Amino acid sequence: MSDSTTTQPPAPIKRNHAWIYFFVFIFFASVGVAGTMIWFNLSIQLKPEQFEAAQQLWSETGPKSYDMIYTKQLNDAAKVDKFEVKVRDGKVTEVRMNGKPLVKESPDDQDPRIHHSMDQLFRHIERFMDIDRKPDAKKVYVTAIFDDKHGGLRKYIRRVMGTNTRIEMNVTIEPR
Repeated sequence: MSDSTTTQPPAPIKRNHAWIYFFVFIFFASVGVAGTMIWFNLSIQLKPEQFEAAQQLWSETGPKSYDMIYTKQLNDAAKVDKFEVKVRDGKVTEVRMNGKPLVKESPDDQDPRIHHSMDQLFRHIERFMDIDRKPDAKKVYVTAIFDDKHGGLRKYIRRVMGTNTRIEMNVTIEPR
């Protein structure tokens, strides 16, 4: 007589290793995203040759008479200063800071208006670039956007890494 109730050995338990593949994917995706972010941030940094090209384009084709409005925010302050500048034939004729005209405080003072033309904004950026190139300088994050037609500055951000030191400027120009 044959025993129909013979027991079969239990089937081996299959181990599910899908979780390993999931974490391997997460690891490589994280490394890929981090690498892409680093590459992107480095690619948008202001390079000296970009700055020089914009400055040269401005000196060659920039308008000699223009109205410029720019905002300037320093560090992490909520306060944003707004400058309204009128330049005629290459000379600053009027500057208003937050709606109030900038004027000399005394006859011995230098005229504060001269510091607010596009040429002066370029000089300020150039000065910062010189500071940032020094061997003992802290690392900085600097980006700038220049107008394709005349080379004028449209946006500038400079942040000293590891500090609260930051400047952001947004500029609009209307030729006159």
